[in-house]
Amino acid sequence: MPEPASQTLINATDLSEQVSRYMNEEDASRVYNAFLLAAEAHDGVVRKSGEFYIFHPLEVAYTLADLHMDADTICAALLHDVIEDTTFTKADITEKFGNVVADLVDGVTKLAGGEFTSRDEANAASFQKMMTAMTQDFRVVLIKLADRLHNVKTLGVRKPDAKRRIAQETLDIHVPLARRMGMNAMRKDLQVNAFKHLFPWRAKVLQRAMDKFIRENADTHQEIIKTITEALYKNNVKGRVFRWHKNIYRLYLRIKNNKNKNQLDSQTEALELRILVNNTAECYAALGVIHQLYQPKIGKFKDFIATPKGYGFQALQTVLLTPQRQLILVQIQSHEMYQIAQYGITAHRRYPDLLSSSDKSQVYLNRWLRQVEEIQQATGNAAEFLQDMKADLFLSEIYVSTPKGETKVLPKGSTPIDFAYAIHTEVGDKCVGAYIDGELSRLNALIPNGATVKIITKDDATPHSIWLNYVITAKARSSIRNWINKRKSHEFVTLGKQILEKTLRKFSLKLDNISPENMAKTLNILGLKNKEKLFSSIAKGNQSSMLVAKRLLNNDALTSVESEDQVLLIKGTEGLAVHLQECCHPIPNDAIVAQLDENHGLEVHRTNCPTLSHRKALQKKETMSIAWVDDTSNESHFLAPLNVQVQNRVGVLSHITDFLEKMHVNIEDINISGDSNIKDMYFLLQVNNANHLRKIAESLNNQSHVISVVRLFDKAK
Repeated sequence: MPEPASQTLINATDLSEQVSRYMNEEDASRVYNAFLLAAEAHDGVVRKSGEFYIFHPLEVAYTLADLHMDADTICAALLHDVIEDTTFTKADITEKFGNVVADLVDGVTKLAGGEFTSRDEANAASFQKMMTAMTQDFRVVLIKLADRLHNVKTLGVRKPDAKRRIAQETLDIHVPLARRMGMNAMRKDLQVNAFKHLFPWRAKVLQRAMDKFIRENADTHQEIIKTITEALYKNNVKGRVFRWHKNIYRLYLRIKNNKNKNQLDSQTEALELRILVNNTAECYAALGVIHQLYQPKIGKFKDFIATPKGYGFQALQTVLLTPQRQLILVQIQSHEMYQIAQYGITAHRRYPDLLSSSDKSQVYLNRWLRQVEEIQQATGNAAEFLQDMKADLFLSEIYVSTPKGETKVLPKGSTPIDFAYAIHTEVGDKCVGAYIDGELSRLNALIPNGATVKIITKDDATPHSIWLNYVITAKARSSIRNWINKRKSHEFVTLGKQILEKTLRKFSLKLDNISPENMAKTLNILGLKNKEKLFSSIAKGNQSSMLVAKRLLNNDALTSVESEDQVLLIKGTEGLAVHLQECCHPIPNDAIVAQLDENHGLEVHRTNCPTLSHRKALQKKETMSIAWVDDTSNESHFLAPLNVQVQNRVGVLSHITDFLEKMHVNIEDINISGDSNIKDMYFLLQVNNANHLRKIAESLNNQSHVISVVRLFDKAK
């Protein structure tokens, strides 16, 4: 058998010694038994590095034991690959270690790749499975993070493309997850190791530059630390001051985004310091001392003690400038705040005597877990869930207040709609407007940090699909998408029922005339659960309404004389299941036809639409007879394009837009092309029907400098 590639590997003795420091004998014995099962399960298996496989779960378990995690978590860490990679089952683990350990292992276990068509699909489904398990027990994610940390540290033996893929996935998924759990020490470890494998040359260059910067400025930095320490002591503040080791990945991102900065020097690169004191009062006292000692930079002070970050991080942050123009980035925390910032939800386990308010991180975590659960319930598929969660995990925070003073933590770039959904899903669904700091604002406006936002709601309001273009929180996106999908499903059912009833009228029958026996028999033959599924399938074009009708009739009426073809009537405003196609912009009074589409429902075209004859995909679809319902209310508006050709004169555009305003015609879009003599003005107008559009065109044609007015199919036509 090959020898282990490294002599620094964690072994079973190391793990036993570590857990015995904080576990009782019974729990330590359970951990050892879990190691024995893992060793048996992975016996003879070797990693690509040449190590025996058992060293991997030992490393994962040791990482969590260093955080003083409980016996169930350590046992699950040792067994985390057993279900996925060996013949042992979840039932085997349950029998030996109980349901909790088995559920933790199952939560970390990836879904079988053979079930999916691509790696991305499998990864998205596995991520969703893990996050679902995390909402039941957050320790699932801790095991996964420890697992990924060891994997990313041992990427050296992998092929270059695999290295880059795993390193990028670590930065995209696991780093923000660690941050969201408040575990910044692990986040930094994951970032640095992933960066070294993603961009090895850049990492080496930056590390050398950082080492050089530290060496060249060591005396200056030490003098600053000494000066601050003495000033704190003189002001009766017992504080520990030390230099913080920079994260080379975050340094890389900062330099990458600053095109003018390509080297580190004392004039541009800040010395990062941490000041640790005993309590919150001393944090503010220390701030006062250093602001008297060195000049603070205006606008750079942040108080995360009064307003903690979304995952519970607390600190005072400020930027100072010495007389020698050395920048100093200072972070002030109590010892408790510091440990919570480094170890997050696990801090109170690691330092039970130090932390008096150990439930703080748990409160923040529980709040996030509830949000994840809501997103999970509202999301249609794993890919959407992964996309929403990645967006939510990556964004920086802003702090927004309700009129009553309640603070909400939102991602930077949030809109009033994001804020409304953060308050409650129903508030988001009924949102129609917002006041930002007392001023009426657009719903797609960006909320500034520290703003007070008041949401305006109406009982009959509903979400709009366009909102998906400018909301950024996972909660808002999943809630809007869920509402659309539910409404769309309902509208497909309604449309399919109308189509089937129209077909049955050919046989002089109504849907109510169909016997329950024939309906049940038809559903059974077609493999559909209920009538709603049948109607929806018809609306999507997956079932022929004529064949369904004949099955429902059970041959009873097939010999009867069919009436003339029945026309399906629409208003065009039915919603998401009826789509007026933008290739020809049909409006009431136009002659129209329709075709069924699985995703869009009824696609409505003008009968002379060029698309109908040019698109092969559309030719394959069944064309339906369709007409506008007689509606004289003129309350609905439809979009129609006009091309207005004019002589190029000063003020001609203003003249035409003023004329349209006087006719109470709203312009949705405008585009101008042409040469120095003749201009073609494309207008997309809101109209009531074809007669209304004809009157507009005739009136425009009578205006001075207008050469012609032509209705278009679309912008390109």
